[in-house]
Amino acid sequence: MSIEIRKAGLLTLLVAGERTGFRQLGIGPSGAMDSFAMRVANFLVGNDASAAVLEMHPPLPEIIFQKATMISLTGTGFEAMVNEEQLPLWKPVVIGENACLQFKSKSSGRAYLAARGGWKAESWLSSQSTHLGVHAGGYFGRALKKGDVLETNNKEHLGHETKIFPWGISSVELDKVYSPQTLIRCVPGVEFNWLSDHGKKTLESASFTITGKSNRMGFRLVGEPISMMQQIELVSSPVDFGTVQRLPDGNLIILMADHQTTGGYPRIASVIKADLPKLAQLGPSDNITFMMIGLAEAERLFLSREKILAEIKAGCREQLNKYLAK
Repeated sequence: MSIEIRKAGLLTLLVAGERTGFRQLGIGPSGAMDSFAMRVANFLVGNDASAAVLEMHPPLPEIIFQKATMISLTGTGFEAMVNEEQLPLWKPVVIGENACLQFKSKSSGRAYLAARGGWKAESWLSSQSTHLGVHAGGYFGRALKKGDVLETNNKEHLGHETKIFPWGISSVELDKVYSPQTLIRCVPGVEFNWLSDHGKKTLESASFTITGKSNRMGFRLVGEPISMMQQIELVSSPVDFGTVQRLPDGNLIILMADHQTTGGYPRIASVIKADLPKLAQLGPSDNITFMMIGLAEAERLFLSREKILAEIKAGCREQLNKYLAK
């Protein structure tokens, strides 16, 4: 099974499970911006959670399916069309032979395209995720461009026509993860108490706008400057996906999937793991507000999301087994 990129999107690349165990070498985990959407896309077509999928940033690509392929599309902020007919999201479908997949997208939101069996991808340091910085992993270490052909690992015969399966992820389940999308919950960072009382109040009450200088490494925000009690030099220290840093001008940056492993700016907060998916679906010009919560609540929310994923995985497996047994 294979596809061809007819039109390249802004950034279309293979992502998979995180690249762990190499931070001491300055190599971050990379992986998907929205790990929830990636994992569910895989579950819908019967893959392991970490199988390689396509992560697509708007404007999205145009894709030709050279053979019939079972896929799923997840994410937010876009519509999918196959031969000019609308295709449902968050459901498994078979895309027919020679069909053309096109998208209508907003300025923000990311789409994930999984194929049954997973996409064939280059592995580097135990992960198939693309590392753009060193040009390794994924598809020759780079984003896909016009004319590229990508193969799946699946050899099943799926007929020739487009087919939509009757099961999928409900809006109720998705709302538990993505709503309200612009409210981002955080726990205090290591240097949170370096902020002045006014700075702490501003952090929790003001609205911040994601700028056009944002990418997979970090989301830069503009808004009311966050004040500190005093300016203190910070030795470069460990950071993670979701670390909120205060820049010298008082504005903020949230580190994202391709973040560096250490940083020298105050780490005033950390976005909780449960809210990283909805943060990843935002983009330039979107506004966000922060809510500070405790570690116990952050852990409860993370476990709740993992429970949702486990239920989705079990449900998809049951439905696929029924289909394949026919």
